[in-house]
Amino acid sequence: MDKRELLLEAATKLFVERGLHATPTSVISKEAGVSAGILFHYFKTKDDLIDELYVSIKKEFTAAILNNLDKINADLGKLRLIWSNSFNWALDNDLKFKFLLQLDNTSCSERVKSHPEIIEKYELFNSLIQQYINKKLIKNMDTHFIMGSMFGLITSMVSYLNQFPEKRNDQVFIEQAWEMYYNYLKA
Repeated sequence: MDKRELLLEAATKLFVERGLHATPTSVISKEAGVSAGILFHYFKTKDDLIDELYVSIKKEFTAAILNNLDKINADLGKLRLIWSNSFNWALDNDLKFKFLLQLDNTSCSERVKSHPEIIEKYELFNSLIQQYINKKLIKNMDTHFIMGSMFGLITSMVSYLNQFPEKRNDQVFIEQAWEMYYNYLKA
């Protein structure tokens, strides 16, 4: 792993454990095993580090959510795959998911959400949701509200499966959870 990746990994861990404001760059450098000068070689400011970390994790999350979507023909199958890919990535990437949740609840979120690559991802999901609305698969409501609701339901699923990990492989539970998720959204 290169020094930049070590810094991003250390920052993720420390931001989740200590919070954004309680984590000085010197502690991130020390955790990564590099000098503070190296951190500032890659990131001019702590805000730049936070922004880049958020964007890279959000891109990774989005890629995972969309994984194999092109192999599914049925719209409802695609929606289910988005759902399952979302909670499975979150469970497999606990610290990264917690960082995304943490940043979404700070003043940094508006700055980071205006990043062109993040806007592109939101527009992609907005388009998918609008297609599902047009096909009467989901309720005809504001797409941003629907996306937020979907994410909230996925976050609840992640929280539950972290508490009861054996349920992740319980197909009856997974099927019931999908039905509940889709029943919330369907038109």
